[in-house]
Amino acid sequence: MSDRSKSWIPALYRPTKTAPTNAIRTSPEMRNTRFAVPRRLFLASAVLLACLGPNAALAADYPTRPIKIVIPFSPGGGTDVIFRIIGQRLGEKLGQPVIIDNRAGAAGTIGATHVAQAQPDGYTLLGYHIAMVTAHHVQKIPYNPLKDFTPIGQVAAATNAVVVNADLPVKNFAEFVALAKKEPEKLHFGSSGSGGSDHLGGLLLQMATGTKLTHIPYKGGGPANVAAASGEIQLTAGTIAQSGALVKAGKLRALVVMQPERNAEWPDIPSAAEAGYPGLNYQTWFGMWGPANMPPDVLQKISSALKEVLERDDVVQALSKAGVGPKFSTPKEYAKMTTDEYERWNTLLKGKL
Repeated sequence: MSDRSKSWIPALYRPTKTAPTNAIRTSPEMRNTRFAVPRRLFLASAVLLACLGPNAALAADYPTRPIKIVIPFSPGGGTDVIFRIIGQRLGEKLGQPVIIDNRAGAAGTIGATHVAQAQPDGYTLLGYHIAMVTAHHVQKIPYNPLKDFTPIGQVAAATNAVVVNADLPVKNFAEFVALAKKEPEKLHFGSSGSGGSDHLGGLLLQMATGTKLTHIPYKGGGPANVAAASGEIQLTAGTIAQSGALVKAGKLRALVVMQPERNAEWPDIPSAAEAGYPGLNYQTWFGMWGPANMPPDVLQKISSALKEVLERDDVVQALSKAGVGPKFSTPKEYAKMTTDEYERWNTLLKGKL
């Protein structure tokens, strides 16, 4: 190449024929040093990501697609009503739609099994209630409620009530107890399934009053209350959220709320204590879980969003109209609570089912 043809090359890049006397001579190893640190950092980062797994990247951007909350009961039941109210606002807070996926059957264990087997990425969650820690008393379940899930938090507590078909010839709770004692096992109560919250309500009703009723399980609290309203069965002992609309429509008659004081949404209905049965005290709690081993960052994002949702005035009002009170707990608090409830019901139900 002639000197003229080299003229287009910037002076900085033109090779010199001889090196200056003060030039520093470098070995190949030294010349590669400038690439060594970045390369080491790259390798270290790759190892770290491999150790953290794919969930590390998921946690940073979560959520990037719709979230599914599995409700293990048919539409219209208390759990379904509660999580439809919460789910819509939760989606708004997280910036992605929250879809309610009803997977009914076996007192909720079918839906719970689906979530236990899902990927722990935060996109498949479970909205369930007290039956999470009681269902194993009445049926064999393919999961461990304390080990196969990530507790996210409690969301609500609901008042249970004894409601009967409007045509049943009883006007108050005392008359109902008298009829049940006169005709043992002839009155049928419905529930969302064996071990469900309304099944437990029916069991406690019998224990407190010394009566014998016949249990008829359905695929959800909604269908059970519809059956009571139609006369297929005579009563339910589930949440106000389940039976409220049918009571308001005159298809069901509320006899008593299962708590020491009257409920603000049903001020005309006596409490169990007023009716002479202070031991008939039972509320159903509701909460949210994910599959075991959810990334901590994802768990915290959901928990923080859930707290803000449950503090919203419109959510409080909507839940209150359904006979439910919002109740938030952190993942750590909820893990302790579910463990305590598991042990409490183990003691209470031992030999009763």
